[in-house]
Amino acid sequence: MFKKSSIHFIFILQKKLVNHFKSNFLKVICKSKVKSLSVSDCPSFLILMNQNIGDMIVCSPIIREIKLAFPNSELEVLINPVNEEMSKANPHIDKVHIYRNKWFNLLPVLVHLRKQKFDFVIELEAKVITKVIIMLKIINPRRTLAVSKTEGRYDMAPDEVLPYDFYTNPELTHQRDTALDILRLLNIEPIDKYYDIYLEESHRKKALTFLSSFDKSKFLIAFNLEGANIERRISKEDAAKIMDDLARIHKNIIFILINKPGNSKISNDIIAETNNAIAYPCFLTTSVLDIAAIISNVDLIISPDTSIVHMACAFNKPLIAIYENNRSNYDKWSPISSLNHVIFSDEYNNLKSINTDQVVNYADDLLSENLIR
Repeated sequence: MFKKSSIHFIFILQKKLVNHFKSNFLKVICKSKVKSLSVSDCPSFLILMNQNIGDMIVCSPIIREIKLAFPNSELEVLINPVNEEMSKANPHIDKVHIYRNKWFNLLPVLVHLRKQKFDFVIELEAKVITKVIIMLKIINPRRTLAVSKTEGRYDMAPDEVLPYDFYTNPELTHQRDTALDILRLLNIEPIDKYYDIYLEESHRKKALTFLSSFDKSKFLIAFNLEGANIERRISKEDAAKIMDDLARIHKNIIFILINKPGNSKISNDIIAETNNAIAYPCFLTTSVLDIAAIISNVDLIISPDTSIVHMACAFNKPLIAIYENNRSNYDKWSPISSLNHVIFSDEYNNLKSINTDQVVNYADDLLSENLIR
């Protein structure tokens, strides 16, 4: 017993010492002088968007609004590879740089960006991340504008680690509003706050060709089961119950099961197991924009909290969104479409206990009142 408790004590002590060293290292590299903020007529911007697809969609208004305010500015992004296609389709982005996880691959990109001598780098991470701080030290912009942090690092509170020049209002909760508050720092009044997804003709054509095979009198419901992780996935049993119950009420509906690009296994499995004659797998998508094109052309979307929710909001589509019972996460990533219903799981960190009757009732309301056409 003594041996186990001693090992545990040593482990805790070691962790505290490591955190103490790391926190002091952060404090050293985060020391900076207070600077003034002035904006030229033609500034250059680099926006760090090395997060996931949903994050990029939610933060997309800032790209458009900066470019509208400074049409002659150079606006570049450093993005997660999963967002490459979406970024290259965005007409407001002048140049796309790809973020790499390993320093060996990332360092040449950062050195190249340093040579650009950007006026402003915009950092949109919700928490303090040491790697991002070091990246920005290497890029060395004239000014760094950042969203206020909700999480600190190495046992330090967020307000103990302030490596950047200017921050947004910490009282804002939704990620879109927090990102848009960067505009206030630049003296820009946003014209609009809607999300942007730009589709190329090839994606539209594939989606419309697939959807044209269904009876035009039917309501098309895009049903996504997958979340950001396995805990946020709608179970096959709940999905089957939702489809069966809604089909008993409405005879004029078709479910199209949405998948991650290149992966139709879950959809095929649930169709095989349920024998549901009104459920069809989506065509084998190869890109995020293939999925977005489907979302833009259906009548209703049902999805857990993931990028599909934000795609539906970008096209202002009727939406039923299913969230964990985590209100702070919901406040940050809640849907903004004009017609949406939200359902919370009974569980804080998973969707194992959702009210399928409530999903069916919300969908029935939309279909019965013909609000989705």
